Amino acid sequence: MAHLRIVTWNCGMALVRKAPSLLALNPDIAVVQECSKKSVDVLHGHGLSGLWFGANPNKGVAVFCSKEFTVQAVDEIFGKWVIPVRVHGAVDFNLLAIWACPVGTNRADNYIGEVHRCLVKHCDWFRNAPVVVAGDLNSNSQWDPERPGRNHTEVVRLFESHGLISAYHSHHEEKQGAETQPTSYFYRHHDKRYHIDYVFVPKDWKLGSVEVGSFREWGHLSDHVPVVVDVSIGDSRT
Repeated sequence: MAHLRIVTWNCGMALVRKAPSLLALNPDIAVVQECSKKSVDVLHGHGLSGLWFGANPNKGVAVFCSKEFTVQAVDEIFGKWVIPVRVHGAVDFNLLAIWACPVGTNRADNYIGEVHRCLVKHCDWFRNAPVVVAGDLNSNSQWDPERPGRNHTEVVRLFESHGLISAYHSHHEEKQGAETQPTSYFYRHHDKRYHIDYVFVPKDWKLGSVEVGSFREWGHLSDHVPVVVDVSIGDSRT
């Protein structure tokens, strides 16, 4: 049986300075938003290899992996920023690393609307290997009324149609939109809290712990806290 720790964290830039906090989580796979291209080289010296994606070298998305894994880019990213990556190691799987962002002037196309577009267009990505989705979706089902059609609930339904579950909601037995543990604090205000960062895993993977960082420990580093998911894959009898 293979064991895997997945982390997603919007670091709020300056990852090089904040790297010890990420490293202390001991991720096998880490999806980090708002980090610089330079941070990949720096963390490589601390045992995490990685790939970086973005248009601004100071603020993009990186996928890091421990020495037990390798990450391989595919020919083309799906959208801004919905990034397909292949992961090889004790278990091989496809990964979608996400940092939902504005893409244009039409509000419906931005953020979760862009994620929805990419999922519909690239549904084949889910057919040939297990898929993990991790990232800052900048969305919550509480905001569905503002986005008829391509909203958070529809994206969750698409994931579920491909056999994925939200690790946090499954483990903590909470419904979408009724989360008790926020992942983001707007402008680092403790009273402006939202759950907008997610990890989705195949439903036949065995969930271990699913932890959300505390504002007390992480609030001085970023307006987001990490989501840390432990899973086991395979037959425990072998």
